[in-house]
Amino acid sequence: MVQLEKGIARGRKRFDAFIGYFQSFSNTHAPVEILREKYEPVIAHPDVIGIAIGTRPDCFSSEIYDYLADVNRRTYLSVELGIQTIHNDTLRKINRSHSFEESLATIHELADRNIEVVVHVMLGLPGETHAMMMETAEKIAQLPVQGIKIHQLMVIRGTVLEKQYFSKRKLKVLELEEYAELVGEFLIRLRPDQIIHRLMADSRFETGLVAPEWSADKRSSLVFIQNYLDKNQLYQGKYFKK
Repeated sequence: MVQLEKGIARGRKRFDAFIGYFQSFSNTHAPVEILREKYEPVIAHPDVIGIAIGTRPDCFSSEIYDYLADVNRRTYLSVELGIQTIHNDTLRKINRSHSFEESLATIHELADRNIEVVVHVMLGLPGETHAMMMETAEKIAQLPVQGIKIHQLMVIRGTVLEKQYFSKRKLKVLELEEYAELVGEFLIRLRPDQIIHRLMADSRFETGLVAPEWSADKRSSLVFIQNYLDKNQLYQGKYFKK
């Protein structure tokens, strides 16, 4: 609650209402009793109009689904799922410890309860081809998903990816030009009504960023991506097929 109060204080001059964002870690990885202790004080805050919960598709139970359905009846609720890709070979390679089938089941369980779903996907994962990434876009376009956050693969200090990046068989990361092209190709395959919450991730060298370096300059990178989309007349849903 201290973090929430500080965030509201910082934003009060610009905003009249706020959404409590449970972002770090897997925020459904606990018994319902603990989730209630975390969520309910935020929901009850007079300046809060809803909550957003970041989590993984393998951190749910029937009791949690039912509790979230109750929350959804009382306030705005958005559940963010880190699915990253639809390809199980890639999920195993990056040690996600869940399958796309689990992601699919969770998306449908939430949708059946009229809960908003936002999925996180990552472009440039090890071994993924252009065709594989576009298959992810096309599949997401067919699912009951209301929002999407798109990220680039980043190498962070102290991770397995860092070791792979500096190995003899160097892990490849995307150049900004490559990423802009992939984002454009990804967007044109999505449904026009799906909300794009994020076009790229960002980090800082002082907090561990190794590569790609353009991830540290979010403003300029977003301008580059937007200019690429405008130049090539690419827009969300352009090639969407029902």
